[in-house]
Amino acid sequence: MVTTDRMSRRAGADNPRVFVVLVLALLLGGGGFLAYLSGRPRPVETTNVDPNLPLAKAQGYTMGRPDAPVQILEFADFECPACGNYSVVTEPDVRKRVIDSGLARVTYFDFPLPQHKNTLVASEAAACANDQGKFWEMHDRLFQGQTDWNTEATSDPVSVMKGYAQAIGLDVDKWRGCVESRAHQRDINANKAEGERRQVNQTPTFVIGNRMIAGALTDDQIKAYVDSARGAPKAPGNTAAH
Repeated sequence: MVTTDRMSRRAGADNPRVFVVLVLALLLGGGGFLAYLSGRPRPVETTNVDPNLPLAKAQGYTMGRPDAPVQILEFADFECPACGNYSVVTEPDVRKRVIDSGLARVTYFDFPLPQHKNTLVASEAAACANDQGKFWEMHDRLFQGQTDWNTEATSDPVSVMKGYAQAIGLDVDKWRGCVESRAHQRDINANKAEGERRQVNQTPTFVIGNRMIAGALTDDQIKAYVDSARGAPKAPGNTAAH
């Protein structure tokens, strides 16, 4: 078996472009440049965020025990690829390790980005599913099928999402009427405004305790942030999201 180090040297010897890229990586800071090339920027953390900042008019959608010691706020866009990757790959483990175990509860807030033309419809689809008690089921379906209904795939996302509504057992006619009337536009706007008030400018962004982290996280990272927040002393008069 050829070791990774030997393979790297061989690739550099066989391809002058690889050699040039490696030299540039060293000149421009190594790890950071390679992270840029990979297209996976590292999460950016802001500390000393007020964990007791009360919600304005936003409600979001909550999963987990009401008495969980830590709250996670997630600001996401249904059409955001990084949000989709987090939801499909990482979130199932977060639910098992952190939410189902009672360590934390999570509240999801819509943060639709203007470049994603179908994301508002997706937020409506999820909100209208919530009217029938199935927000999280629709949430999961939307992220799993993101490439089937996103802006690049179709100009009629509702026709795709209708299949999700059927699959999760909604009253489809009622759901579709809700979506097409934009019944929850005000709620979606309020969720985004809450993110803007907290200076969110990237999706996904998480608020865990007194830290705000922009960028997708692994389940190990979220568990570590939750454990840290559990160990921090609580300020009196907690008025966080509910």
